[in-house]
Amino acid sequence: MNKDIRLDSHKLLYHPIEVGKWLNGENIYPIEMEVGLTNACNHRCIFCAVDYTGYNAKYINDENLLKNLEEISKNGLKSIIYAGEGEPLLHKNAPNIINKTKSFDIDVAISTNGALLKPEISKDILKSLTWIRFSTASLENKSYNHIHRCKDGDLDKVIFNIQEAVKVKKDQKLKTTLGVQALLMEDNKNEILNMAKTLREIGVDYFTIKPFSKHPQSANIIEVNYNDLLWLEEELEQYKTYNFNIYFRANAIKKLNTKRNYHTCYGLPFMVYLDVNGDLYPCIAFMGKKEYSYGNINDESFVSIWEGTVRKEVMKRFENKDLDKQCREICRLDEINRYLNDLVNPNDHVNFI
Repeated sequence: MNKDIRLDSHKLLYHPIEVGKWLNGENIYPIEMEVGLTNACNHRCIFCAVDYTGYNAKYINDENLLKNLEEISKNGLKSIIYAGEGEPLLHKNAPNIINKTKSFDIDVAISTNGALLKPEISKDILKSLTWIRFSTASLENKSYNHIHRCKDGDLDKVIFNIQEAVKVKKDQKLKTTLGVQALLMEDNKNEILNMAKTLREIGVDYFTIKPFSKHPQSANIIEVNYNDLLWLEEELEQYKTYNFNIYFRANAIKKLNTKRNYHTCYGLPFMVYLDVNGDLYPCIAFMGKKEYSYGNINDESFVSIWEGTVRKEVMKRFENKDLDKQCREICRLDEINRYLNDLVNPNDHVNFI
């Protein structure tokens, strides 16, 4: 079976050197950065977390971005996810940005709705990508159009583009992981099993089903009784094969509406968010709130921002923040924070291994 890629957990345990430095109080550079290439999008999904940005089309300064990436790759940055505020493939230079990023020995990934991933683009960029994740909430036209609020016919394009990406992977003998992610909602809950069957036939590597988590600044609200849908996890087991994995995010679902067992966001130094304007934020939950910006890479270099006093001041504010009230539920740093909290606050029995 495909190697477990720990979608419902964390991977910080694979970076003990960086964790050790952090525990010793050293200033480490992020292992991962998420980048918004544009805040334009060809879809208006009903679950969109960044609807509050207004989708006013802006595009990141790719020349400045790449200059900074080359520099910070030498300081410990290991991965980039091109996702962010909009559809990354709407940036006309996205393929060049992806390939150039990989040339800096940085692992690269992209999250896309897939409508613009034409076969010629797949042939150009798949070799540089560790993974692609297609955000696809349905494989039935009526549901897809309702959820994604897109042009009629986009689903056909998405399915074709996924199929072609599978072919490119095989033809070029690549290791690139091809996955599809669906947000579980009332609108698609009865389609999930058929989606798993179809995606297995198409030949992607995995299918992940995750719960809705409201962005603190978003107006979109999706109400789902996830406890009534946990049965899907067992039913989905029948569709797993040696070459096709399914990740039903039951762990994330069970954590909804529960208090965190930590009071500090310890994981902030390990990850950072860069928006289309060039502003660096602790994470996407605070994007647009200038008081939480570390700085702007169009005004000064990433390295000077990361080493500067403003970032330290922003991080200090998080020490007194009520994470349950002011942060996103089941955020991406949650599992990392639980892990680091255990390291910072060990119990009396840890030496009995």
